[in-house]
Amino acid sequence: MGRTPEWQEYQQEVSSFLSELGFDTRVDETIEGARGQHDVDVVARLSIAGVNILWLIECKAWRRRIPKERILALQGIVDDIGADRGLVFSESGFQAGAIRATQNTNITLTSLEDFRLNFQDEVSAAKAKVLDERIARLMKVYEAVWDLVETERQAAFSRYSGPPGFDFLEGGPHAMTGVTSHLSMMRQSLESARFGRWPVAYFPLDIIDGESFDVTDWEGLLFVAEQSIVTCDRIYGHMMTPGASPVDWKTLQPPELTSLLSAVRSQ
Repeated sequence: MGRTPEWQEYQQEVSSFLSELGFDTRVDETIEGARGQHDVDVVARLSIAGVNILWLIECKAWRRRIPKERILALQGIVDDIGADRGLVFSESGFQAGAIRATQNTNITLTSLEDFRLNFQDEVSAAKAKVLDERIARLMKVYEAVWDLVETERQAAFSRYSGPPGFDFLEGGPHAMTGVTSHLSMMRQSLESARFGRWPVAYFPLDIIDGESFDVTDWEGLLFVAEQSIVTCDRIYGHMMTPGASPVDWKTLQPPELTSLLSAVRSQ
């Protein structure tokens, strides 16, 4: 058998690296768009907090710089499919027109080495964006409780099992501020991280005397953010389930987060 063509090796290398980052990757996938089918070098998928991320990747093992036309072609595919992001990998660089064409777009031009050096911020920022969107939607469903008819609204408030609200707003519907304020602060922490303002503060749901913990890296922040979202989602689900028995909200919190907080507090 002959040697594997260089362009195929390059595709596999890019695919393998993205797989190491947690993506589910497919090489040479045909994917359906609104205007037809498209053949894509590498398709990378990632699920975060129930939200799916889709990246389309073109791998150009060329000896010359990549022209603008190739970038515009990928942009068209990304738009047609509705992908979150398009990436073009090239070890030979890009023409000036190609670079200009990506300004203020969701297309990234990179080499494998550059992406290796910067993958933490690239991938983590994408995950943070998804978590932020998930928090925004969760806050809206909590706010929508006020749109229920009064009998349903009061019944939902009576089943609320989350942490209490602020001292001066305790009881009844105001108790939900314990969740919504936490979610709002979590969004602020994710935003600070995306702008590189480390460390960022994490305020646990069972906050004690205004305590907060400094989180110094993406791995830790993404973990506590996702686990907190899961907890708040479960609290909402319990509140909206007719006939649900009273529970201690801490039983709805993933044990991994409970254990982490316990370990941090014991230090």
